[in-house]
Amino acid sequence: MVRLICALAGGLCLLLPGLVMGNECAPPDARAHGDIRTPPIQVQGRHFVDRQGRVVVLRGINVSGDSKVPPFYGVTAAEQLDPLPGWGLNTLRLLFTWEAFEPAPCDYDESYLQYYEQVTRWAQQRGLYVIVDFHQDAFSRFSNGGCGEGFPDWAVHSSIPLREPLNDDPVCESWGTRMLVDFSHHRSWYHFHRDSEGARTRFLAMVERVANRMAGHPNVIGYDVLNEPWGTNRELLRLYEDAGHAIRRQDPEAMLFIPPHAFLSSGLVANGIPRPNLENFAYAPHFYDPIMITFKWWLGNSSALALNVMARQAEAWEVPLLLGEFGAPAGTRRGHAYIRQIYDWLDSRFASSAHWNYTPNWNDSTKDGWNLEDLSITDDRGQLRDNFVVRPYPVATAGKPVDLTVTDQQVQYRWRHDPGKGATQLFVPDGWWQAGYSVNALPPLHCERSGLHLACQQPSPGEVELVLERKPH
Repeated sequence: MVRLICALAGGLCLLLPGLVMGNECAPPDARAHGDIRTPPIQVQGRHFVDRQGRVVVLRGINVSGDSKVPPFYGVTAAEQLDPLPGWGLNTLRLLFTWEAFEPAPCDYDESYLQYYEQVTRWAQQRGLYVIVDFHQDAFSRFSNGGCGEGFPDWAVHSSIPLREPLNDDPVCESWGTRMLVDFSHHRSWYHFHRDSEGARTRFLAMVERVANRMAGHPNVIGYDVLNEPWGTNRELLRLYEDAGHAIRRQDPEAMLFIPPHAFLSSGLVANGIPRPNLENFAYAPHFYDPIMITFKWWLGNSSALALNVMARQAEAWEVPLLLGEFGAPAGTRRGHAYIRQIYDWLDSRFASSAHWNYTPNWNDSTKDGWNLEDLSITDDRGQLRDNFVVRPYPVATAGKPVDLTVTDQQVQYRWRHDPGKGATQLFVPDGWWQAGYSVNALPPLHCERSGLHLACQQPSPGEVELVLERKPH
């Protein structure tokens, strides 16, 4: 009915929703100056830094694959987040689905936002940061042959026939290829960017409403403005800036995570979008090796070429890099080695990341729960699979990182120590503690264990080299 009315009214009902739907559609008031918070992580040049000024590495995980489809609740119990810190993860890139929150224009489902806030609180209790990820793939479950997700059905332009969602059908396994050639998919983005029937206006209002609520959570460090969007460089730049300004009206000090066009996830094309007119933001591309993801076989080719292109974009913008998605289907031939070389590259650049994905309710029938994808790092017993690796890394560095090398048995780390910023903190996996380890440093450091972290400091400034070695079995 909403689509019919909008078609007859030329989109007026969505462009002027307050006249049709009532005042509940009006955006929330901007937060008063006294209500403005400073999240615990901020952008400083090409690094993330904490309140002590230490350089922070975000090692994140996307949660979750099955939150793309009804009932949209990917985390159903607090204890499902318990294992994450032990795997070295300190950040959730937490999927937020517009369809779940606004099933009809201005008809906000408060229970969905309450669920999302509850997961955020559970994350805080476990020392996990949250990045609010406004997520879509191929626009909507009702377009792209029924194989997309994210935008509600009413956001699909009225000239495009709605499709029945087929996200549990094998036909949707090739959703990425379909997205490239599906006419309805491209027409959906065409009309969205032109706000033909007000969907773009409603999207920005939704983003601002969510930011108003999430600004009340101290562990929310920022917002990924829109997952893997489509559009021209000009269209995307305008969208990033408009969404950024909407978020900043409610959460002025939160970081923004700016993605490139969805097609750039292949690593085959460089980003041509100018630097957004924003501050306190990071560049957040994704990377999936096309051959590996299609044939579930890593041929041994290095991912560095594609990843270096992404790193150069962050350097050109003078912002940090967060690799917002990467991963491999479980059972990929040489998949474990593929993942290791991605983390080796991240370590070499001191880059942050969010692995795709953790689906705590994974099952052998629907896999990750959407289009039969199977990239969850755990199985139905909650056990890690071969597409993830737990490894040490410097969580926070009191000074400037210089060089990092990580192997199965050793961490070699150099940094320019600044004693005024406190201790340098390394995550050390439980297996290393159980096997025993040795610490050697020049000049000598005072190191103490705290949980799964090793905190090292000394009173004098200068370059420090630390070697953490796991004892052989």
